[in-house]
Amino acid sequence: MRFLVQIVLSGIATGAIYGLVAVGYSVTYATMRVLNFGLGMWVMLGAMVGYTLHVTFGLNVLIAMLGMMTVLGGLGLLAERFTVLPFVRAGSDVWIMSTLAVGLLFINAAELLWGRNPLAIPPFLGKDPINFAGIGIYPQEILIVIVACAVMVALDVFYQYTLLGKAFRATASSTEVAGLMGINTRRIASLAYALAGCLAGFAGLLVAPVTLAEPQMGTILGLKAFAIAIIGGLEAGRGIFVCGLLYGVLEGLLSGYLYTGIRDIIGFTLMILVLFVRPNGLFGRRAEERA
Repeated sequence: MRFLVQIVLSGIATGAIYGLVAVGYSVTYATMRVLNFGLGMWVMLGAMVGYTLHVTFGLNVLIAMLGMMTVLGGLGLLAERFTVLPFVRAGSDVWIMSTLAVGLLFINAAELLWGRNPLAIPPFLGKDPINFAGIGIYPQEILIVIVACAVMVALDVFYQYTLLGKAFRATASSTEVAGLMGINTRRIASLAYALAGCLAGFAGLLVAPVTLAEPQMGTILGLKAFAIAIIGGLEAGRGIFVCGLLYGVLEGLLSGYLYTGIRDIIGFTLMILVLFVRPNGLFGRRAEERA
């Protein structure tokens, strides 16, 4: 029983990371009908930049997080402007390859700047597990779940109660109508791309103390997050996050009771099954139901 509880708790923490990255896919798709297929590499970049700011330069972890998100937000604006916008305007789907190319560029740059060896980021709340009822829970895992949930609540507040958030929602509903209302949809699209990159980078810095930071860390994570986004429904941010949590628990249970290798084939198998039954995802809506 204790082993089961331990697996579930660790799975929730892992799922929270998947959920944050998966929501990043939703942000860009809902707003601009574009997916950043290299988003997993932004996870890695967040961890690497966070390592430099926090470990190398010795900055406070909160300042390092803000600095990392500033860097990734700026890169997101540039990436959208030069690697996505030209193809979208031309009505071409080449942006699919360009987003992957940017991700691969990040991996090569990371190997040049930080090397190929894993880099250790100290856990933000200490290394020793917290023992409760005979179960050891690592503080970093608790922090991941709390912070990830807090980010989702903050996103919900942003979308529901701020003018910029309402502009995001209006643009997601109809770009043409939003433009007629005076909303700068071009700016919203750029900000959405930057926000997705920040979410991925934030997730990378959160999980790096558990997994270590290295150039390839985001590749599989990004693929799993994409599968989760499809399973939840690309326009259903809350549903996607819930799917991420559940997926993390399922992955942990199968790895703990069967064998580790099976966890890497779960996501896309579930994605195929869900798409067969519900093409718009578990929490998605049919296109004609959109306001």
